[in-house]
Amino acid sequence: MQYEPGTIDCHVFLECKEQIEKMLLRLYKVDNTEHICDQLQSIYQQIEGMHELKKVKRKKILSNQELIK
Repeated sequence: MQYEPGTIDCHVFLECKEQIEKMLLRLYKVDNTEHICDQLQSIYQQIEGMHELKKVKRKKILSNQELIK
């Protein structure tokens, strides 16, 4: 995952997604972890959605600030 400037929330989302990616890579090597991996992938997608919403909201705020100038 690459660096992305943004809010503290965005950095938290990126860090959490990285950790989930690491867990998935390790768990895939262990038998009978499919259900846990599915749950982690679902959580990853939820965090990704929250991250996207945060980026859209931030772009909207920055856009509005530009209009005010």
